[in-house]
Amino acid sequence: MMRRRPILGALAASLLPLPLPTLAQGNWPDRPVRLVVPWPAGGPTDSFARALARELAPLLGQPVVIDNRAGASGTVGIQHVARGPADGHTLLVANTTAYVGSVVALADTVQFDPLQDFVPVGLFVESYSVLWAHPSLGLRDFDALLERARDAARPRLAFGTTGSGSVSEQSVEQLARHYRLDLTKVPYRGTAPQVTDLVAGHVQIGTADFATAAPHYQDGRLRPLLVIGRSRLPELPDTPTTFELGLTEPDFTVWNGLFAPAATPGPVVERLQASLGTALRTEAMRAVTGGNGNRAIEQTGEAARRRIAQDLDSRRRFARGLIADGS
Repeated sequence: MMRRRPILGALAASLLPLPLPTLAQGNWPDRPVRLVVPWPAGGPTDSFARALARELAPLLGQPVVIDNRAGASGTVGIQHVARGPADGHTLLVANTTAYVGSVVALADTVQFDPLQDFVPVGLFVESYSVLWAHPSLGLRDFDALLERARDAARPRLAFGTTGSGSVSEQSVEQLARHYRLDLTKVPYRGTAPQVTDLVAGHVQIGTADFATAAPHYQDGRLRPLLVIGRSRLPELPDTPTTFELGLTEPDFTVWNGLFAPAATPGPVVERLQASLGTALRTEAMRAVTGGNGNRAIEQTGEAARRRIAQDLDSRRRFARGLIADGS
């Protein structure tokens, strides 16, 4: 009996459950994969995530479902993923506003580090925001907006924003600093409700991605004044950009990306990156990420991390007033 104990002990040890990371690598995914979107349904990030979920599902062999967790300028959903299990079954689809802007604007309350708590599976689409005006203002172009905003005899203009640190807030703040404009800020929980109120005339100006606002522009219910970013949009060839005005830093081009918790096993991340690349090359995904104010990109690994770090640094300096007016 004494001689048999080591053999029995080895047999018992072989029957112990494997460590969770080993299981995750070997069998992943063994249940539906959840994409947490830190914004309400109907906005641009939600639309990108839903399109991506449809393409990833057959590649991963499991349903890919959307979980909208809005709040606190996107940080509620991000913190939920950061605190969750790093087994590859709960991932994050976030944009620059939530992942970078909110970290800067809400530094005292944010409970995650975008560079330490997550690994970027990949940044996959860029979007340009546009400064829109309600047609009741009768503005022809951006110069007319400046003239109207500086008229002290008329009511102060209200602009919509999707929260602290958002491109919609900081890009207008950049314009207000540079041109010394006195505007009233009205916060919303996401792009979709902001655009709804802008179309209704509850706010007079606001920025939103072209895709979300395009139907209202085509119907004459919104007027484009300025593209927020470096390049004119093919859809708005006569609308100038903030770069043309000399406002080049921060670069408020909006990216969207797929992220996993930092401790996610390497093989899982590698499969996700390969699946993301395949999904981005499908016709359905190209239709969503190309045109309509969007541009498909594929930045993974260190390239994505460098871009995020650069955006963080630029936004922090802007918040401290070190980038005052772009001059």
